[in-house]
Amino acid sequence: MPAVSGPNGKLSVEGGSFDDDGAGIALGSFALPLGHAFGLQADGALGTIDGETMGGGGLHLFTRDPSSHLFGVYGSYHTWDSVDIWRIAGEAELYLGRFTLDGLAGYESVDVPSTIGDLEVLTPDDKHFFAQSDLAYYITDDFKVYGGYRYLNETSFGSAGAEYLMRGHEVPLSLFARGDFGDEDYTSITGGLKVYLSGDPDKSLIDRHRRDDPDIYLPVFPKLVTRTAQRQPQCTLVGGGSYQVASPANGQCICPSGSALAGQPPVFGLGSYHCAV
Repeated sequence: MPAVSGPNGKLSVEGGSFDDDGAGIALGSFALPLGHAFGLQADGALGTIDGETMGGGGLHLFTRDPSSHLFGVYGSYHTWDSVDIWRIAGEAELYLGRFTLDGLAGYESVDVPSTIGDLEVLTPDDKHFFAQSDLAYYITDDFKVYGGYRYLNETSFGSAGAEYLMRGHEVPLSLFARGDFGDEDYTSITGGLKVYLSGDPDKSLIDRHRRDDPDIYLPVFPKLVTRTAQRQPQCTLVGGGSYQVASPANGQCICPSGSALAGQPPVFGLGSYHCAV
């Protein structure tokens, strides 16, 4: 059998929660055979997470024997909230009867902005290893459940999900749900609908997964830490023409207008703080 049965694609929409933030994402892919033993897939993503636009895409080049395995290379770029993530990785799938063991492992580069609004971003750019793996079981030819492990953005957590394909329609439609858990900063639960596009509308789910298109992968975006703008209180002066600070005694304040150091912190001298040099 060829690595890819023929030109095919899939489109999905899903919604749910990412770390208590609302999200809605559309995913799509198109795969085609490259001769008998190789295949190529391009995929894309567009949506919103916590009100910010997320988008990007990936490319898979692979060889596959649908009776036993898939081996390939993968590259992608995704962006969200001014954070850019580039990835290069190897991917593999092993087909063991009704079980499928798959994995993706490689290198990702995370570029973060220097500021968000008027706040300095303290989260540094980073480059690191990432990996994920799932063990899936097809209860029937059209019903898949899976569990897995993720090491993304230098954080470990688990994953689980299910997909059910409804055949007998002109356009095959599946229902799916998935979730990540085990780290409170990366908890997500989403569900949605997926449409499969190929020359054989009656093809089973297990055949679509092993003879058509690889999965679509999304990165985990880091939580940006910013330096909070701290508002200093205004200094209270002793009065009587003196620029000596009465309070706060530690001098953690801003000199008032009319003083020699208006808008600036006071200076220390002769045992106290003053709003004049």
